[in-house]
Amino acid sequence: ELPVYERLGDVRSRAVTMGKIADVLQQRGESEEALRIRREEQLPVYERLGDVRSRAVTMGKIADVLQQRGESEEALRIRREEELPVYERLGDVRSRAVTMGKIADVLQQRGESEEALRIHLEERLPIALRMGDLDSIAHIRWSCALLRLQRGGLEQGDVQTIGEELAESFSLWAKLRRVDGIAMAGWLLGQVLAAAHQDEDALKVLDQAAAAFEQLGRGEQAEQARALRAQVSERLGPA
Repeated sequence: ELPVYERLGDVRSRAVTMGKIADVLQQRGESEEALRIRREEQLPVYERLGDVRSRAVTMGKIADVLQQRGESEEALRIRREEELPVYERLGDVRSRAVTMGKIADVLQQRGESEEALRIHLEERLPIALRMGDLDSIAHIRWSCALLRLQRGGLEQGDVQTIGEELAESFSLWAKLRRVDGIAMAGWLLGQVLAAAHQDEDALKVLDQAAAAFEQLGRGEQAEQARALRAQVSERLGPA
């Protein structure tokens, strides 16, 4: 592809293709080269063309790499200063909501759980509900439950809220047949149900989580789910 675009002088198509190459490199863990391509091969082209959306998307992918490498301060700056203002000007509510979710992820990593929770509930959830985006709703509910758990929600009386958020997340992902979501939400929900001594429900959820982990090839996590299931079953006693 690249030689053709270079011969034709099609700089936009070349930049798009370079972005796809950077995606592959990033997946392979070659983050330095992926960053170089984004910064040197894509950004200058989009800036020259005045393509503000493509520039914002590229900056977001740069922030993804920086966040993975632990450079959270710069990733946060990019999200807030280079992405959000563009999506707000363009009226792109979906991209704005996605970016707000990534900001919440950084804040969560930094221990700023209250602000992260506020973003999920006030900035993301209303948009996902309005759009009927079930996958986003499930992810938001799961993220909120995880935040509450990490800040000691089970000990602080948040058991019901956490359980409800995880149950909704689990149900939506089951409806969408999202195996990774079933595994992720089911494992957390199973633990919460077990902690609340809702043993029958815990057994059912843990069965589904273990099967989902197996389907994903994550045998160790499947075994963890089965081990917890065995403990709950033992506590429940003979049928």
